[in-house]
Order: sequence, then structure tokens, then C-alpha cells
Amino acid sequence: MRRSSWSAVFALVISPFLATPVLAGGKALACYQQATVPAVYKTVHERVLVKAASNRVVKTPAVYGYQNRRVLVQAETVSYRTTPAVYQTRHRKVMVRQASVGWEYRMIKGRKTLCKVKHPAVYQTVSERVQVQPASKVAVRHPAVYSTVKEKVMLQPASSHVVSTPAVYKTVSRQVMVQSAKTVWQPVRVKGCKY
Repeated sequence: MRRSSWSAVFALVISPFLATPVLAGGKALACYQQATVPAVYKTVHERVLVKAASNRVVKTPAVYGYQNRRVLVQAETVSYRTTPAVYQTRHRKVMVRQASVGWEYRMIKGRKTLCKVKHPAVYQTVSERVQVQPASKVAVRHPAVYSTVKEKVMLQPASSHVVSTPAVYKTVSRQVMVQSAKTVWQPVRVKGCKY
């Protein structure tokens, strides 16, 4: 039997005698005194949460830059140039009167004589304006006109990603009471007491 259990039993046994003054003054066989047994502690180590895990969203803004772009200032056009007709003056011989045979009177040796006469054709030079080249239209092409402008463009779109921060723990030590303080009866050596 453990000492503490024995002390408890002993206290229960002798308590009636201690309370009886009739027995006082007899020969002591064993002597006991109350003593306080301090509480028993032990150190325990435990892991405690210092900072909980968390998530945060990190946003990256869009990236912009400038680039040159060719733009149409004026579209291609076609116009027409008119070329007038070309004329020349040409000369040609035309018959004014055809050759013919006719009768006519002539004076031959003082006498009026009827003669048959051949008349040659009569020609005349005339001038006329002749078209050498007709009027025409010539297409004139005017090419498109372009210019270069600088414009702001998005090089990389905005994005976001989640950054996770793990929980932070630390180990702490603390005293834990294993057994509370108690009062026990302990044997003592006193003159006149025998064990």
C-alpha cells in the first residue's frame, strides 16, 4: 500500500481516539504530524497558432505601349482627261463641170458657122477640214495617300493571381499541475514514541 493511502487509513482509524480526552496521557506507541505535500507540476510543450493561413489576390495591371500604324488619308481616285479631236486642212481637186459635147456658133472667115464642140471637164481645188484623230478620254490614276500615326495599344492584359500564406505556429511551454497540494499524516520521532 502506498504511503498516502496508508496515511489516509491511519487518520480514519485514530481520529476517534484523538477526539477522546479520556485517553490522553497514556504511553505513546507511534506519533504522527500533519504535513502539506505541495502540488506536483510538469512542463508540457504544445504547438499554438500564431497567425492563421490566408490568401490574397495580387493584381497585375495591363501594360500599354505605343506603336506606329499606317492609316489611309485619301483613297485612290481616277479622273479622266479629255483629248480633243485632231483636224487637218486638206486640199483636193473636185470636178466642177463634167466633160460635154455641145453645139455653138463660131465666126469662121466672117461667116457664122455652127460647130459641134467638145468641152473638157472643169476641175477646181477645194480645201476641207478632215478629222485625223477623234476626241478621247484618258484615265488618270491618283494613288491612295497614307500617313503614319502613333497610337496607344495594350501589350499585355491585366491579370491576377492568388498568393497563399501558410499558417504560422510556435511551440510554447507551460506548467500543468499533475497533482494538487494535499495534507497527509507523517510519522515523527518524538521522545517516548517507539515504532
